[in-house]
Amino acid sequence: MRIIAPMMILIMMTSTLAGCTGGDPDSDGGIDSDAVNELIDQNLQDFINNTTITVNQEIHNHYYNNTSVTSNDYTIEYNNTTVNEGDSTVNEGDDNNLNEWSNTSYNLGGAEFGNGVNGTVNSGANMMFVAHLEFTAMDLFPEYNADPAGDRDNIFTYSWSYYDYLTNSNRTDVFTFSCSEFYIIGSQSNNSNDQVSFWEDSSNYWNAWNNEYNSTIADLLYNASNDISIEVICNENYVPGGGPIKYGNFGEAPINFFSISIPQGYAIEYIQLDTSHEYYGEEQGYNCYRGLEYANLSYIPECWNVDYYGNVLTSLSYNFSQGPDPNLRNTYFGGWENITVDFDLDFAEGWNDYYAQFESYDSDGAYGNSRTAVWPSSSYTFTLYYNFIPVIPVE
Repeated sequence: MRIIAPMMILIMMTSTLAGCTGGDPDSDGGIDSDAVNELIDQNLQDFINNTTITVNQEIHNHYYNNTSVTSNDYTIEYNNTTVNEGDSTVNEGDDNNLNEWSNTSYNLGGAEFGNGVNGTVNSGANMMFVAHLEFTAMDLFPEYNADPAGDRDNIFTYSWSYYDYLTNSNRTDVFTFSCSEFYIIGSQSNNSNDQVSFWEDSSNYWNAWNNEYNSTIADLLYNASNDISIEVICNENYVPGGGPIKYGNFGEAPINFFSISIPQGYAIEYIQLDTSHEYYGEEQGYNCYRGLEYANLSYIPECWNVDYYGNVLTSLSYNFSQGPDPNLRNTYFGGWENITVDFDLDFAEGWNDYYAQFESYDSDGAYGNSRTAVWPSSSYTFTLYYNFIPVIPVE
């Protein structure tokens, strides 16, 4: 309200009485100036107290920070912002709204997870989101039969031919052992890292068996350990099928494990990405050639040969459908339309004509890498931090 309003009232009152004070001061019908001043003094305050003054001024209240954010495990809803212009209230999103680019109710941060993939999306007060996923090979392939599973408490029998010095003859006998024989190295250690099975590290086992029994039994157990039928019974980390579950798409639909929807009017900014892939399988990074596991070869290919197996911790290998690499910083993507970025497993597929030229290999040369393959023991984590930045599409 302007402070000159009471002064205007006083001027109006004075103007109203001006005709009564402008005549001859000696006239009998006039009112002299002293009488006018006395009249004003007696009635001014009462006039002001009973007068309503309306001041019409522009008021601009912008409540851009009063945005309501509803957060749960999967959805962040960005509700309409209220803008007060003058004496009226404009809800952005109304037909008469002049800023329709920022009105729409979006599912910000809302992510979709692939079949069997467990994940959550959470946000802080500054609208930074974090998507955290944990899943395993059995989540991706629930129909896969992980049995038979080996166990150190199982019993096995094995036929062995050897020279018996007591009878001075060659003989063949059937022996019965506990599978715990393949777990004796470090078995009494309190440090789990010192406890290794034969299939994890076989270097000390022959000497241990020779010390516990004799060289004949040591040879017997060493040969039995390479018998696939014995390994199935005894190896607790045995890979069913003798190899990875999947090591390439080879024309099939990719395995999607995560998607982000970027609504129109917002750009995504990737902040940080952490991933892991842990498995027991081929550890040197050899390529797994399609069909080679069924080939009639004089050797077992690396991806199906337990001699090449070990515990591996590496990063999750993935493809993304569009936009910048999530590992890049200070880059933005989206805003002009609704966009979905899909993430799927990358098998590092390739082609090598060398294996395709030999009929005995039973392979067309297509391959995937062992470190990107899905093994029965594979477990994955995927943690992505990202922001949504409001933008104005320019048409």
